[in-house]
Amino acid sequence: MRLRLLICLATLATSSFSMEREVEITPEISIAYKVLEVFPKGCRVLITCHSPHAPLPITYSLWGSGDTEVAKKTIKTQDPASFSINVTRKSRPDLLTYFCQAAPTRGLRVVSTKLQMYWELWANPVSQVQANFTLLDEGSGPRVEVSCQAFGSPPITYSLIGKNGHVYMQQKPTYGQPANFSFPLTETSDWLQCQAENDISVQSSPLTLVPPGQLPRGPTFMLAGSLTSIAAITSGMLGWTKWTRL
Repeated sequence: MRLRLLICLATLATSSFSMEREVEITPEISIAYKVLEVFPKGCRVLITCHSPHAPLPITYSLWGSGDTEVAKKTIKTQDPASFSINVTRKSRPDLLTYFCQAAPTRGLRVVSTKLQMYWELWANPVSQVQANFTLLDEGSGPRVEVSCQAFGSPPITYSLIGKNGHVYMQQKPTYGQPANFSFPLTETSDWLQCQAENDISVQSSPLTLVPPGQLPRGPTFMLAGSLTSIAAITSGMLGWTKWTRL
């Protein structure tokens, strides 16, 4: 009787082990994006598809609205597949929907969640406006460097504004980069703040008292990249840094 019981248990264990080995993990696929360049009515976006657990090689395809195949690429490594596309703003948000599909040599095809590009790119209001004021003492005299940055859908226009609402400078930097303003100090003082604006909303940083200095009389629009980034500016900090002798 004991022998029969042992044989039965051994058979069940072997059967269970075989079943566990036959179970296959269904691979998953992710979709992500990065804005490469912003245009007046659209932008260039890099969409990435990745299914790290699917057997190689993997044929990735990017699909758009209406189940239209946009691009296809076969990857023989575990690296993700990247697709660079131009996204133009549409009148209907549902026309800017994308998803990835992975088709390994063996196994089931997997589909990612849908990426709503309209809501990602053009429906996020401006938020978390940060303004960093740095006072420098250069050979030509003291001056102020101001760095402004915010989150939100591109493009974002930054303005350096006085307490009375007067716009001194404006800049529309590359997406993801801060706006940098610079002006010398002389005789007067003023309260200043950074304002960030996109097509959805406007938000400003707290007012900061600038020591005696001279600001431009009219608004000056500064091109992106025309100023060198200031190493003393630290993201997330508000207020003045100490005097620096160059």
